[in-house]
Order: sequence, then C-alpha cells, then structure tokens
Amino acid sequence: MAVAVAAPAFGGTIITVNLGSSSPFALLGSTISNTGISQVTGNVGATTTITDSGPWVVTGTVYPAGNSTAVAAYNAFENAYNTTLALSSTQPTLTSLPLTQTFTGNNVYTFTDDLSTATGTALTFDAQNNPNEVFVIQIDGTLTVNGILTFNLINGAQADNIFWVVADAATISAGSSPAQTFDGSILAGTSFTMSAQTGGSGVLAGTVNGCVFSETANTLAGETDVNGCSATTAATGGSSGVPEPRSAGLVSFAGLMGILAWRKVRSASILST
Repeated sequence: MAVAVAAPAFGGTIITVNLGSSSPFALLGSTISNTGISQVTGNVGATTTITDSGPWVVTGTVYPAGNSTAVAAYNAFENAYNTTLALSSTQPTLTSLPLTQTFTGNNVYTFTDDLSTATGTALTFDAQNNPNEVFVIQIDGTLTVNGILTFNLINGAQADNIFWVVADAATISAGSSPAQTFDGSILAGTSFTMSAQTGGSGVLAGTVNGCVFSETANTLAGETDVNGCSATTAATGGSSGVPEPRSAGLVSFAGLMGILAWRKVRSASILST
C-alpha cells in the first residue's frame, strides 16, 4: 500500500494510498490456503503455492502460483507496504486499544506494540464529511482480533479508505456467532489467518471489507468473504489527489468568471452596432 504524502497547492497535507498493480487483487501472498466455501471479490495470486479445498467462489482470476502478473502485483504490494510502514504518525502514538476509539480521517495512527482486541470494542471512523479521507493504522507488532469488533463509519467514511498495516502477523479469531465483519484492507508483514467459525468450514467465519495481502501465508480456515479494495484513495480532493480550493481560490474563480461574462456581453454589444 504505497502511501505518498504531498503538500497540495492550496496548503495542508494529503495522504494517498496507491496499491498500484496489486489493486485488482483481493488476496495476495507467498502462499494462499482456503478450506471453506469462501467468497472472494477480485483476483487471487501467490508467488509459491495456492491450495483451495473449499471450494471458494472468486469473481476475478485465480492466477497460477508464480504467474508473472501475480508476482508483479505481489511486488507492488511489497513496495507499498514498506513505504507505508515507514510513514510518520500524524497523531500521538498508542500502546493499546481502548473499548471505544475514534479515528479521524486524513491521519496516520501508530500502535507501538502488539494489538489485541476484546469483545465489545467499538471503533469509529470519522471522515469529517469528506468521503475521500484516508485512515492509516500502523501496528508495530501483531494484530489479533479476539471477540466481535464493532465498526462505525460516520460522516462519509468508507471501508475502502481504511488501511491496517501490520508489521507482523494478523489474525481474526472467529470464535462463536455472530461472524466478524472487519472494515479496511489488511497488509501484513508476515501472515494473515481467519480462523474457522464454530460449526466448521460451511459456516461464515467473517467478512473483510477490503483486500488481504501478506508477505508469507494467507490462510482462510473457514468460510471467509473478502470484498476487495479500490486502486487509489486520497484524503482530500478525490482519487486524483487534487484538493478543493479554499475560499480565496473560490473568490478568485468567481472574479474570473465575472470578467469573462463581461467580455462576452461587451463583444455582443459591439457586434450588434
């Protein structure tokens, strides 16, 4: 997930997340294993092996392990991941996740240790009425989801714009019903595992509203829905990364339009005489 920070012409800072050629993929890793009737929206690719005993349902292409397209996508993910993990926090660093936590868009948050959640944890993502705002959550260790997390996306926040960048392994422990819904793309430095739900591989273990990329192994140990992610998102100004003008810019634009209108009227007047 290549994150570039740029200073726009009208001031302020934009955080963009560009996945490059990995963006059409929903699952990427060195190895991929699926044991449930998973639903995957997007392509699937691995550099060494792919094992499916589910069977899964994939809307895109399942590339043969080691295929050049999949390897190029994996390399794009690696470059993006390394860039993002090195990005400086824009908020004070955190050591743990409280039961209620609000993340504000166009920010990079960093947890300086392993992050483990508990049942009842509620996360709010506030896009401040800008649906393009990006949330980057860096975790310097492992991410383990124990129990059901509640996601609350407000003021235009989009799951496509939430990125969990994990230095080590990411694990979602399904446990018992209901199945976990996890918002945002997961980019793991080692592995990703979705554990099986009680009842076996035919029961929905969880849904990830985003991509799941890992440097080593992606394991879907039960039925998992992976809904994929978008190619590029920007914190302000849309996917182009161009910010909206501030009031001064709008005033100048209005003045220019007035001058053009006056010239048009004047030209029409001259032609009529």
